[in-house]
Amino acid sequence: MDAAAPTTSVKNRLIKGFAWFAAARIIVNLLTFASSIILARLLMPEDFGLVALATGLNAVIVALTQLPIAEALIQTDNLEDDHFHSAFTLGLARGVMLCVVLLIITWPAAAIYNDTRLIPILLLMALNALISGFYSARWPLMQKHLSFKPAFVMEAASRITSFLVAIPIAYFYRSYWAIVIPITVLQLLSVIITYLYAPYRPRLSTRRVRDIWSFSVWVTLSSMLNTINLRIDTLLIGALLGQRAVGYYSYGDDKAALPSREIGGSMIHLLFPGLTLVKDDPQRLISGFKRIQSLMFAICAPAGVGLALVADDFVLGFLGGKWAPIIPIIQVIAVALAFENLIIPVRPLAMAMGQTRALFRRDVLTFACRTPAIIIGLLMFGIEGVLAARTLSMLVGVGLFLTLARDVAHVPVRDQLAGSSRSIAALGAMTLGLLAFKELAAFEAMSHLAALLTSIALGGALYVMSHAAIWHLAGRPDGPEREVSSILQGFARRRARQ
Repeated sequence: MDAAAPTTSVKNRLIKGFAWFAAARIIVNLLTFASSIILARLLMPEDFGLVALATGLNAVIVALTQLPIAEALIQTDNLEDDHFHSAFTLGLARGVMLCVVLLIITWPAAAIYNDTRLIPILLLMALNALISGFYSARWPLMQKHLSFKPAFVMEAASRITSFLVAIPIAYFYRSYWAIVIPITVLQLLSVIITYLYAPYRPRLSTRRVRDIWSFSVWVTLSSMLNTINLRIDTLLIGALLGQRAVGYYSYGDDKAALPSREIGGSMIHLLFPGLTLVKDDPQRLISGFKRIQSLMFAICAPAGVGLALVADDFVLGFLGGKWAPIIPIIQVIAVALAFENLIIPVRPLAMAMGQTRALFRRDVLTFACRTPAIIIGLLMFGIEGVLAARTLSMLVGVGLFLTLARDVAHVPVRDQLAGSSRSIAALGAMTLGLLAFKELAAFEAMSHLAALLTSIALGGALYVMSHAAIWHLAGRPDGPEREVSSILQGFARRRARQ
């Protein structure tokens, strides 16, 4: 068989999978965006702060009991029924344990934050944890076989349902329950959908627990550190500055992460199973990683930087003046997350190669930098100090994970940066162009919404044109430009044949 055939097959399946994920993300993003804007209009920052504290505590407890069971099944080559039964057993045990732990911490947490409203929220999250233990053990096969239509259905159906639940509650009751109840609805519906697409008759077994655990242990420890690392700022701000401050911070953080999370998140779901398929061919694995790394940065980074440039018009135009304090939060975090797109593919690469211990060591170093910096920044300068700490830790984290790719896959840091150099130059051109445009008198006369739409259109055009110009001047080398062109041409050919 032609050696190129498997590569083409995997590439085509990844492109098709990304198309499904892109379609899902368009629907999800529109619904999420509309829902978040409506909720921000109807609720107060304190409501978001209260829920942020509860979800932050929940996330830390979830991370402490995290078992990447799906990843273990995806990485395992020869799956047997006992693998699925053992995976279900582990998932159910984890769900029960997580439920019990959340029940235990509910009242102490309410006392620490001096707010009894946390009690019913955490009790509901304990129920969510129990529900999470009943996912179909065969669901990871959808991702393993690069079948992403079921994930599309799950994303779309869950978000539509939660949207339909959240808005009436917010409108009629003006309550934080409009944020909390949809989480339970989404959890329950997701479990049901896993059985519709991946039928499975639950059975308890421990015969393959050791196989799953041998892959999971380092990933579990990494997940614990990462979650604490990512949630420590929200929990500390809530404890020291109050719910209003944490409401502003958590909402701004969520909106700043939207471009990187929704675009990059779609690709991450594809990367691990895609790279796992070629893990036994180092040349193809490394080539695929380098292409994905430059492509992800080229697509995701301009969305983050662009959001930072239009944050003022976005907030004032959609959310109103009461949310003005989140503008600098969005600006700083969106830029930091934009440059973190350089290292998003490194984690799936290390996992596909079985280098989970090396991944854990990098996570320890990242934790040792980020968490103390955030604590010091918060205590000395408040939220401004937290933002400075996040910027510093971003730079350190990017360096650590670029060197991880160098160590596990022998891809020099210089080569990794060179793959995104034209994208970085195009980002600079887009930024200078938009900043110059904002100085014009005509821009000052626009409404916030008109200025937002104009800036988005102009910024996108500047980025694409400057990227193309730099590419042509460089002699049209291999890189993200050629990848995007190839993908678009492939879609056009398939459309023409239909």
